[in-house]
Amino acid sequence: MTSAPWWPNPVSDSIFLAPAAVVGGAGSARRLPDILRKHSSYEGGTVLLAVDDAVAAAGLIDPIEAALRDGDIDVLVRGGFGAEPTAEVVDEVAQAARDAGATAVIGVGGGSVLDSSKLIALMLRQGGTSADWVGPVADELALAPLVLVPTTVGTGSEATNIAMVTIDGAKRASVCSSYVPEVAVLDPELVSSLPNKVIAATGMDALAHAVEALMSSKASMLSAHASFHTMELLVANLEAAYNGDAEALARTQWASHLGGQALNAGVVVGHSIAYSFAHVTPMPHGVSCALALPYCIAYNQHLEPRLAERIALALTNGASTSLRDAADAVQQLAQRMGLPTTLGEARIDAGQVDELARYCSAEYQRPTNPEAMDEPRLRALFAAVETGDLDAAFAATAN
Repeated sequence: MTSAPWWPNPVSDSIFLAPAAVVGGAGSARRLPDILRKHSSYEGGTVLLAVDDAVAAAGLIDPIEAALRDGDIDVLVRGGFGAEPTAEVVDEVAQAARDAGATAVIGVGGGSVLDSSKLIALMLRQGGTSADWVGPVADELALAPLVLVPTTVGTGSEATNIAMVTIDGAKRASVCSSYVPEVAVLDPELVSSLPNKVIAATGMDALAHAVEALMSSKASMLSAHASFHTMELLVANLEAAYNGDAEALARTQWASHLGGQALNAGVVVGHSIAYSFAHVTPMPHGVSCALALPYCIAYNQHLEPRLAERIALALTNGASTSLRDAADAVQQLAQRMGLPTTLGEARIDAGQVDELARYCSAEYQRPTNPEAMDEPRLRALFAAVETGDLDAAFAATAN
């Protein structure tokens, strides 16, 4: 089965962001001294090594720190970022880095560490606190040299222009083109021991990035290319990676990175739905994205027909051109990997549907979404999630 060709308008204004260098391969993180000197603007001085606590506890940071010190680079190692970094934690580490005279930042971890590293690299050069940099940040502002090394297979944060931080209990975004680092390092050794539940959740996050970026009004030729390749890799490899296939996991890591490149076109209503789920019941971001993605597809079912067909073909591995079938394929994939597909499975009270719709509409409007975000339609959509009823979700958003 094939579909008619579709690509974004080639004469529309667009910008595609990606790291200047992407270094891959087993053991590449141990080559950071050379990478830092050859591929970044680092000119010497102490380097802040921001790390994920679980990765450090597993002993994966020690060889990286040793390599940096053996390369005659002074290192300040700091962790404590948690699953959802707060402004207080990020600001405290930024101050410690200033006190140590840090001139560059290397982030090694999941999205929380990488996003924190972006903010810290900005504050090293520009001062202030995390709260000072919420919202759009002038692209011309300089950051300290920044290298990001992901240890999950989902956020793609090492390729994005967004840094998320929790301020007064709410997740807030700081957006700046300069957050896309000079260098990203993809080392499969750093993801080889990921628990399969983490692979499932973060991989579904990457899939959401790819699908939502394609739906975004800011999709470009290059972001669309990255989206389609991300979906192809994940549909073919994510479940195998979840089931222990090391080569499939390495491909999933690359899919995550490409999904991050696509993500710079912006996400749409799916991430708004996901943030709303997490607002009422805290859960890993990838879990909420997996729960939300089929309903994002339903909400945006009136896409340009050729685009809808290509998304459906990618998500069903060529079996269907129907977005309804694509949403079902996504939901079944999540289910096979043990992720929640209903409100009850996600431990969300069905009585919170009205609150979910209000919060989603009020807090997370998406101008890039192809359909206006309307609270009554969102309420009907959230109600369909109670039992995982995709037919109801498509019917509720059909007009």
